[in-house]
Amino acid sequence: PLLEQVLDTMLVWTGVERGLLLLRAPDGRLVPRAARNLARRDLTGHQLTLSMGIAQQALREGAVVSATDAYAQIGDLHASVHALQLRSVIAVPLVARGDTLGVVYLDDRVRRGAFGDTEIAWIRLVASQAAHAIADARDQVLLRRAARRAERARRRLEAELGEREVEMRAMRQTIAEETRYSYEAIAGRSDPMRAMLRLVDRVTASDVPVLLVGESGTGKELVARAIHGNGPRAARAFVSENCASVPETLLESTLFGHVRGAFTGAHATRTGLFDVADGGTLFLDEIGEMPLSMQTKLLRTLQDGEVRPVGGERTHRVDVRILGATHRDLEAMVTAGTFREDLFYRLNVVSIRVPPLRERPEDIPLLVERFVAKHAPDRRVRVTRAAMDRLVGYPWPGNVRQLENEVRRALVLVDERIDVSDLSDDVGRGGPGAVRDAGLGLRARVDALEVQLLREALERTKGNQTRAAELLGVSRYGLQKMMKRLGISTSEGRT
Repeated sequence: PLLEQVLDTMLVWTGVERGLLLLRAPDGRLVPRAARNLARRDLTGHQLTLSMGIAQQALREGAVVSATDAYAQIGDLHASVHALQLRSVIAVPLVARGDTLGVVYLDDRVRRGAFGDTEIAWIRLVASQAAHAIADARDQVLLRRAARRAERARRRLEAELGEREVEMRAMRQTIAEETRYSYEAIAGRSDPMRAMLRLVDRVTASDVPVLLVGESGTGKELVARAIHGNGPRAARAFVSENCASVPETLLESTLFGHVRGAFTGAHATRTGLFDVADGGTLFLDEIGEMPLSMQTKLLRTLQDGEVRPVGGERTHRVDVRILGATHRDLEAMVTAGTFREDLFYRLNVVSIRVPPLRERPEDIPLLVERFVAKHAPDRRVRVTRAAMDRLVGYPWPGNVRQLENEVRRALVLVDERIDVSDLSDDVGRGGPGAVRDAGLGLRARVDALEVQLLREALERTKGNQTRAAELLGVSRYGLQKMMKRLGISTSEGRT
């Protein structure tokens, strides 16, 4: 092997009795890796005893330590020289790329002056070449180890992806058994989402108006698209319009169209969205923001099934299914006189509540996985357990839209792994900020605080549920019920 060859070359050339090649261990100790005598045999047992003080001095100072008459010159400094009765000794550091890897040590008990200037220069040259060879060999070993680790990680990832695919198939099968239609685009296997999809399933095949109610960012348009895509109008247009984003003066023209010359700037006839959606579905998002004057005109169209473009004299029939969505309390608006009661009942034939993300935290890992695949399709980015815990524990006042933006932000900052430090401050902190941002609702804030306290207790007790329950002053069964209600996985704690 390489190390033995280096020593044999030095021993033959210098003619001294023995040589050792010592490499520095991670803790700084010098460990013999090769030991030879002039007869080219390995040293064993007591033959391995050397003046370790001289070797350590060469390592520490990064310079050659030698003596032509060691017994007389350095015996007082290194007691081992006396004990070994050495006459000539030399220790040369092995330096490569600025790093001291170890020491070459040679000695002789008989000869004085074995290491003159010529010998020292030659030994240093051979030691330098040996050091670079050792460094290269070590790098190759490290590369092979890294390659093996990468291969193991790849196999683990493939296994995890395989398991996740099995879970996804099982989940899709479960949902398929519960519902008539497929909802591939909607990520959710929690009880609130399953209950919502069962209701969606019932209204899909009909033509009745549906009002989707839920906070901003919960995915109401996604549900509307699922109703259209699974229904009898799927082959025709799905048209979406946000009523809050269109100025009041343009909303009538946007929905019903206008004829040329109907108003200043109407240089050409324009088709309205009701005509574009004829035979299909018109989704009116944020319908609670529609002005009262427009509510009256929309009600007339829903009652008669006819539209009249702005500036036009004739009406014409349209066949459109209406799906509405709002984050507002329309019943309260009816009471306040800001939303027409007759329009409310016309739209609210079936009302479907889309649950906020904080009510279905068990869906967050699946959503995160989808967003990573959506925004980084060519990269294998994984989310650490700690980061996923923070994502699951955060109350998400902006719901799914905010979660998607959080994942997109993190993907910009990382190459292969999303950790806690890659999350935004409030989400990554997962502490008071999360509770503060949970919205004004008392239930939301209480839930967020409970999540925070539970996670702190489990962290302090290293996942021991019994001790965590004692810290919180509840029974272990009570703790487990809280964990289930708040969507904290039982795998986070150990029995």
